[in-house]
Amino acid sequence: MKRQLVGVVWWPHSGGRWFCRTLIKPNSRIHETAFVHPWLFYTTDMTLELDITAQVHKARSLPELKPHLEALKTSTDKGREEGLKHYFNFISEKYLGRDDQETHILGEMCLGSPIPRFMDVKALYNAYPDFKLIHLIRNPLESFNSFTSRHELDSDPVKIAGSWLSQNAAIRKFFEKNTQFEKQYLPVIYENLQSDSEGELRRVCDFIGIDFENQMIESFNERWGRNTKPEISEDVRETIIEIASKDLKIYGYL
Repeated sequence: MKRQLVGVVWWPHSGGRWFCRTLIKPNSRIHETAFVHPWLFYTTDMTLELDITAQVHKARSLPELKPHLEALKTSTDKGREEGLKHYFNFISEKYLGRDDQETHILGEMCLGSPIPRFMDVKALYNAYPDFKLIHLIRNPLESFNSFTSRHELDSDPVKIAGSWLSQNAAIRKFFEKNTQFEKQYLPVIYENLQSDSEGELRRVCDFIGIDFENQMIESFNERWGRNTKPEISEDVRETIIEIASKDLKIYGYL
């Protein structure tokens, strides 16, 4: 069976570790390792710590600097992609070189916590075009409780709704624009896992290219995190829905 790198990406407090470690990892074909490479999350601007506004104005006053700025940005992008290639090749050989049973590496890619960060999906696919990505999505009204219990994003429904909207949309939009990768992308709704766990996991297995195994649902009720569920005020609910309504409809929450 072909070696395969598979990532699971999720916005914080969306059940990603439970999904990866309790439901998928028990499959005999999966070797789990976390993809923590900073180049998956850091943009070129962050890597170089560039103030682009200042650089643009400098290039206007000193036009000869503009080619140097472009060369710096282009070479940094190339370096990040080459670094990712080396990283993926290294972990493939390290973890899949000695075991014929384990053919898939599962990478956990939480979009950062307590401060969510964007994932550079473009760099990921430039580095490894065969990559498969599972995108786990959860209703932000449910995730809001976890943010508030941990005092993250200031427990602010505006910040939380905006983060949920932008992070999930950025991933979805990449595959809408880059249709050559659309068969390597699988959105999974957290609530569907709850209501039809076996059916959803069989869909995940088909996508990855492995057989479903019963042990994947034997520990279904095991949870990661506090799983607290305080009541959400009507004001908070209305704020989140107002900000994120378009994508809430896309994912079937409205």
